[in-house]
Amino acid sequence: MDQTILLLNKQSCLDQLTKLGINYILHNYEPTPVFEHHIKIQMSDDTTYIKNLLYVDNKSNYYLILANHTTKIGKLFLKNLGLQLGNIKLSEEEQITEELKSSKDNFSLFALFNDSNNLIKNIIIDEELTKFKRVLLHLIENTNIVVITFDDLQNKFLKTLNKNYSILQLRDITDQQTLEQQNKQTLAITVKKSDFTEWYQQVIRKGELIEYYDVSGCYILRPWAYFIWEQIQRYFDDLIRTEDVENAYFPMLLPSKYLIKKQDHVQVQKAEIAWVTKQGQNILNEPLAIRPTSEIIMYPAFAKWIQSYRDLPLKVNQWTNIIRWELQQPTPFIKTREFLWQEGHTAHQRREEAIKQVYTILDFYEQVYNELLAVPVIKGIKTESEKFLGADFTTTIETIIPQNGRGLQCATSHHLGQNFSRMFDINFEDDKKQKIYVWQTSWGLTTRSIGAMIMFHSDNKGLILPPRIAKYQIIIIPIIQKDIDQILLINRCEQIKQILIKLKLRVYIDSRDNYSIGWKFNKWEQKGVPIRLEIGPEEFKNNQVTVISRFNNKKYQITIQELNQLNQILDNIHNSMLKKAEIELNQKIKNADNWNEFMLQFNQRNTILTKWCERTQCEQQIKTKSGQESKEKDLKFDGLIQPSKGASALCMPLKQDQIIEGQKCFHCNQQAKKYVLWGRSY
Repeated sequence: MDQTILLLNKQSCLDQLTKLGINYILHNYEPTPVFEHHIKIQMSDDTTYIKNLLYVDNKSNYYLILANHTTKIGKLFLKNLGLQLGNIKLSEEEQITEELKSSKDNFSLFALFNDSNNLIKNIIIDEELTKFKRVLLHLIENTNIVVITFDDLQNKFLKTLNKNYSILQLRDITDQQTLEQQNKQTLAITVKKSDFTEWYQQVIRKGELIEYYDVSGCYILRPWAYFIWEQIQRYFDDLIRTEDVENAYFPMLLPSKYLIKKQDHVQVQKAEIAWVTKQGQNILNEPLAIRPTSEIIMYPAFAKWIQSYRDLPLKVNQWTNIIRWELQQPTPFIKTREFLWQEGHTAHQRREEAIKQVYTILDFYEQVYNELLAVPVIKGIKTESEKFLGADFTTTIETIIPQNGRGLQCATSHHLGQNFSRMFDINFEDDKKQKIYVWQTSWGLTTRSIGAMIMFHSDNKGLILPPRIAKYQIIIIPIIQKDIDQILLINRCEQIKQILIKLKLRVYIDSRDNYSIGWKFNKWEQKGVPIRLEIGPEEFKNNQVTVISRFNNKKYQITIQELNQLNQILDNIHNSMLKKAEIELNQKIKNADNWNEFMLQFNQRNTILTKWCERTQCEQQIKTKSGQESKEKDLKFDGLIQPSKGASALCMPLKQDQIIEGQKCFHCNQQAKKYVLWGRSY
C-alpha cells in the first residue's frame, strides 16, 4: 500500500475510490454517532450496510470486524479466534484517533489507508455479508455514505491495502434462528404510515412496484407498476383521440447550440441537464443534451409542417422518458432523475381555440386522477412566478398528501400564446395571404401520478390499489384442507375464474403449494389487490365464495350465481376510495385572513387558502418570511434533516369566490385580486 496516502475528508475518500476503479453512489446525511440512525436511503434486498468494530486483545493485537448491521457478535466469533470473553475488548478512542485519524464513534473503513504503522493486521469479514451484492460504507467525516459492490470491497478495496482478511461466521446459532424468525416478520411492512418516508419506501418495494438501480434517482419499474402506467396510457389516449390528437415520437438527443439559442425558454435548470459528450473514446464535436423536455426538439418540425391555415390545428402527443438530473434527494415516482411521461403539443389558428384546448386537457387530467386513480385534485392556475417559462399562463391540477400536508403538482396544461411560434418561426398564411404566428399549447402527465395514488390510499399493511388500475382486480385463493379433493377445489377455482373473465375482470388463482395460506393472504394484501376470493371446503359445498375487500376489510359470502355483482362491488370500492380521499384532502385545507392565522396553519402542515394581491414581490416575501418563521426550521421533515422551506403558491383555484372591492391581501394588506392556495410542496 502507498503509505503516503492520507484520507481525512470526503473528497479524498472519493478520489481513492476513483483511483481504485470502484464505481459508487454517494448519499449525504447529517452527522450522527449511530450509523443506523441515518440510513434512511433506498435499499434493495441485495444491499446491506456494514458496521465496523475494532477490537484489541490482551496482547495488543487489533481485529477489525466488518459485520452485517444485523449481526450480533457472539461467543462463536471468539471461539473461531481462539479467544475468551475476558481477553478481548473494543479499542479505546486514543488509538483510533492517533493511529488512524478517525474516531471511535465514526470509525470508517477508509481509515485503513491511514494505518501507516500497520496497527491492524487482522480483518474479519462477517459471512453474512457474502449474501449481498452491494454494501454501504460511511466516509471519514460520517456525513456521507457510499454504495459499492461487495466484490469491489474484497477485490479492489481490501486487496489494495495488502492486509489479510478472513471470512468467518460471527453469529451464534441461536442468534441465527432468531434472525430467521425476524426475516419472516419483515416480509410485512415494519413501520407505521406515521413514519411516512420509511413507510413509503417499504410499500413500493415490498409491493413489488420498483427495484432500485445503481444510478441514484433511476428506478426499475416492475410489471406491477408498469401495468398501472399502461392503464393510464390507454385511458388518456382514448380521451385525447376525441380531440384528434395523434401520437408520434421525437428524438431524445438535442444539439447544444439549440439549448444555447433558446436557453431563456428552457424550463429546466442547466444543472439538471444530462449530456452525451463522447462516442467511444472520441470526444464529440458538439455535446448532445438528453432531452429534459421537447419543445426545442419538436418545434422546428412544426415550422416545416405548418405552412397554411389548412394545416391547422396540429395536435401531437408522445409517450417517452425524460432525464432531469434532479439535485435534491430522489423519491421514487415523485422526484426522480428519469421518469416516464406524455407530452402533448398543439398549434392553432386562433387564440381562443388554444385556450379551449388547454382547459379540455386539464379536464382530461382530472378524469385520469378521479376515474382511474381515485385521487382528488384541485384545478387551478399557477402564479406568474410559478408558471411554465415562456407560457402566457399555466393551468394545473394539484393535490395535497394528507399524511404530511405537502402539495403535489399532478399535471399541467400550458397556454404558450405565440411566444414559441415567434421564436421558432411557426407561422401560416391565412385565407387573406397574411402571415400569422400560430397559437400553441403544451401539456404533460408523468409517473408521479402513481406516487400520488400510493401516498393517498395505502396503509400499514401495504398497497391498496384502485380497481381500475390493478393488474389483478381479484385474487382467488383455494383453501386446501384434508377433507376436500384438491383437484376438485382447483377446478372450481378455475370455473369461477372463467366466469369472471367473461365479466371482463382481471383475475389470478394462487394455487401454489409451497406457500402457506397465511403467507398468500399477507402477500396479496401487500400488493394491494382489491378483492380476495376464498374458496374452501365450506364454500365448495355451498356453491359460494368468501369475498374480502382490501379497502375496508369487509368480509361476506356470495353464491356463484351472484358473481356478476363483483363489477358493481369494484365500482363501489373505487367510489368509496375517492370519497375517503376527498374528505382527507379537504381536511388539510384551512382558511387564513392574516399572517398569524397563516403561520399557525402552516406550522401544522396544512395548506392555506388566502386572499392575495397577485403581486410577485409579495409572493416572494411570503415564501421567504414563512420559511424563516417556520417552527420546523432545521428539524427532521419526512425523515430527512433539512432547513424548512417556505410556503409556495400551489395554485389559484378555478373554483373560488369572487373578490370584492375592499377585501385585502392577507400579507401586504393591498387590494386582493384572487384566492390562492399556499403550502409546502414536493
